Amino acid sequence: MAYGISSCQQLATSLSALPGISVLNTTHITNGTPIALPDLVPSCANAASYNLATATTDMCRVIVNVSSSASSINRIEAWLPDKWNGRFLATGNGGTGGCIDYGNLQNGASFGFATFGTNGGHDGQSGYDFFLNKPENINDFGYRAIHVEAETGKQVIEKYYGRKADYNYYSGCSTGGRQGFEEAILYPEDFDGILIGAVAVDWLRIVASKGLLARRLGWPNLESPSYVSAAQWAAIVAAQVALLDPLDGVKDGIIDNPTLHNFDPSILACGTGVLNSSVCLTAAQVNTVREIYQPLANTSGHIVYPSFEVGVPTGVFSANTAVVNGTTIPKLNYGLVDDFWRGAVYNDTSFSVFNFTPKDMDFATNLNPGGINIAGGISHDVSAYHKRGGKLLAYHGRADPTVMSSLASRTFQKTAETLNLTTKEMHEFYRLFYVPGMGHCGGGNGQWAIGQPQVDRATGAQFNNSQHNILLAMVEWVENERAPVTLIGTKYVNDTVYLEKKKKKKKKKKKKKKKKKKKKKKKKKKKKKKKTKFAEEVRPQRGHLASDSTTAQESGIPMQHSDTMKIDIQIFSIKTRKSVEEEEEEEEEEKSLESVVRTIRCAFGRQHTNR
Repeated sequence: MAYGISSCQQLATSLSALPGISVLNTTHITNGTPIALPDLVPSCANAASYNLATATTDMCRVIVNVSSSASSINRIEAWLPDKWNGRFLATGNGGTGGCIDYGNLQNGASFGFATFGTNGGHDGQSGYDFFLNKPENINDFGYRAIHVEAETGKQVIEKYYGRKADYNYYSGCSTGGRQGFEEAILYPEDFDGILIGAVAVDWLRIVASKGLLARRLGWPNLESPSYVSAAQWAAIVAAQVALLDPLDGVKDGIIDNPTLHNFDPSILACGTGVLNSSVCLTAAQVNTVREIYQPLANTSGHIVYPSFEVGVPTGVFSANTAVVNGTTIPKLNYGLVDDFWRGAVYNDTSFSVFNFTPKDMDFATNLNPGGINIAGGISHDVSAYHKRGGKLLAYHGRADPTVMSSLASRTFQKTAETLNLTTKEMHEFYRLFYVPGMGHCGGGNGQWAIGQPQVDRATGAQFNNSQHNILLAMVEWVENERAPVTLIGTKYVNDTVYLEKKKKKKKKKKKKKKKKKKKKKKKKKKKKKKKTKFAEEVRPQRGHLASDSTTAQESGIPMQHSDTMKIDIQIFSIKTRKSVEEEEEEEEEEKSLESVVRTIRCAFGRQHTNR
């Protein structure tokens, strides 16, 4: 059957006959045609910040409203490629939802998936009005929106293509990761394969932690003697990376596993000669930093959230100011705390995050608005999903500032305990991959591009194989029983697709030895370099599959699991070539860092502990 303009136009009529569905638009778009987003809410700009200038395949674009209750509506968008691969792909949200993930839509449709996105039951992800006095909107965001998307998607596919999809998949990161894990618990029949990144289970404590860490800093009292500025935090994190990076055997600006290291901030105090006078820490600030790297406890004194991890950027809790009329005022950078507690937890516009305490965290977790903490907070029971043969494929960046990477292994371990399964048995349906140096869902200094939509699909950046692309690895696992053992991550120069020629910066002459060494490097690079290259192997980097034992999971490669299953693999084994100009820039950055972090290697060596 051929799909195109006429079949796309007819779809509006057939969908209108379905109960609870209101068709807003059906448009056939040809490859290369500009894609318009006229109804995009301003706060959703980031969700559509990928290169969506043109379509990457011929497709039918469908937008519908679906009633999820008597008082709530979900907006769902579908990109239905003419050259359909027989698969359904649903996608999740980020933050507090409210935005269709267009990057994921484009990514899936480009590979031939009938791909769907949802706004999660409301429009926009900034503010609290969409939750205030709207319990059904909270339910959509908490547990229901993806199930509504799954049911709607299957109906749309059958109406358009004349048959059901051969396989049903889901992809989401952060809040989308939580939504996917929740699907496995509550609606195990919805998907055959669930791809989840930075799984934000125990979502309420994840969000609350940003407010509690800001308060530990002394915020909103910016004049407090114990307050640590954003500039100081940048120096602290740079020092941690400079110290701990070489311990994995490769100096690349990446701490492979930050959970292996303790940190004593006293070595960064003024007078130690480690940091310069503009960023060194006073005694009061040393205590503040020490507090930041301690786990969070509830009002009963029980630890409920892991400590912030070393070498990870701190902006989620430390960049908490704004300039209004030339005056710097305190403003929480992580707005989710204020918005969600005001709109969904307390349903009270007078709530102020300025006085946020563990009591607020505990109140929210006990209330559990919209069942948002079912996944991971209350339940890890994916037994029904396991029994029906579903696959869970998870990934997490080791430099994630939003969702601590240790939570991923904790989720894996608690799931294993709930199902009473060994690591070997868990790996038959649930696998977790860590990406050293990757930030939240993507980005960072590591080889973070593993097939997420954050890589610009429109310019051909994605690899079309299961070794480099985690979505395709999921397909291989579900359809051919070939479980992923290794994944190859890619780092693009300047996080763009193609290497760009830069004008070489003129530098002063250095010692003859350094000059000769650099000339040799340049000659070697020039021989290999081509005009249009976007990814090349340079050297291996370690990674690993998670186990159900914290000790084993943190032991590196090779590692011995608690059930004697031995995994001796390299998960992320490729780095891209760096241009000569970029290497020169890095040398300058290192030289600049040395002016801030002078004697730190020696000093920190005595403080470092391997657990």
